Amino acid sequence: MPDIWTVQKVLTWTTEHFTRHQVPEPRLSAELLLAHILHLRRIDLYLQFERILTPEELSRYKQVILRRVRMEPVQYITGEQEFMGLTFRVTPAVLIPRPETELLVEQVLQDFPEKNESIPVLDVGTGSGAIALSLAHFRPRWQILAIDSSAAALEVAQTNARQLQLSNVRFLHADALQFTVPPEKRFSLIVSNPPYVSRQDFQKLHPQVREYEPREALLAGEEGMDFYRQFLPRLPELLTPGGRIYLEMGYDQKEKLVKLLNQLNFPKVQFTRDYRNIDRIVRIEL
Repeated sequence: MPDIWTVQKVLTWTTEHFTRHQVPEPRLSAELLLAHILHLRRIDLYLQFERILTPEELSRYKQVILRRVRMEPVQYITGEQEFMGLTFRVTPAVLIPRPETELLVEQVLQDFPEKNESIPVLDVGTGSGAIALSLAHFRPRWQILAIDSSAAALEVAQTNARQLQLSNVRFLHADALQFTVPPEKRFSLIVSNPPYVSRQDFQKLHPQVREYEPREALLAGEEGMDFYRQFLPRLPELLTPGGRIYLEMGYDQKEKLVKLLNQLNFPKVQFTRDYRNIDRIVRIEL
């Protein structure tokens, strides 16, 4: 690198460097990382194109470039991700929230438009808390219980709850397959982005996902169906009559889910497609 580096030169060089190393979204990665190092918004980079980076700023930027070339996700390097217009802290203990999961939240909010309604909600496998805390933000009267089998993930979710100043979410360290409630404490609504990746598809995932994001939050057996087969039979124990569950699902799992739901005698089922026209959300009503 030359001795004098402006924001513009740094972004151009880094984009080319990332492209050579087949880093996904090279320009976006370069911008997000530089904005993080300089404590700026991305748009501010363009307003400060001629700003000269200090040796200390360059040194720190080089370090994050090396991490990104090793395919470490940008979100783990910066420690945050935007979701539903909110900023969430993320660490390697949790999945990085994705647009497909925003679709689940949007579907729930559309189906439950009454903001003054108070209903009990369960978020299964909360991870960063993205689903539970987004619902809590947009529906402040809902009382949400977020569970996860990972204590490290719950710490991240609790940190996000404090940062977002949301008090209508409780957190519990619990296994979804063993979690129980008395009949009078059943939930009107359950939401979850569960593990649903098959073993074969897991091996095909991009290294930035396969090698960095928590395996237990992705992989669900040979067919990616383990969670559904073990958890869905428990719905009558957890949902009130007429209650609903919204689940994210894999791109090729509709047929298998329909077969499973028919076996369980759950006839009230609706599928929602994502932005790529793939069936992504399944809604089940008791």
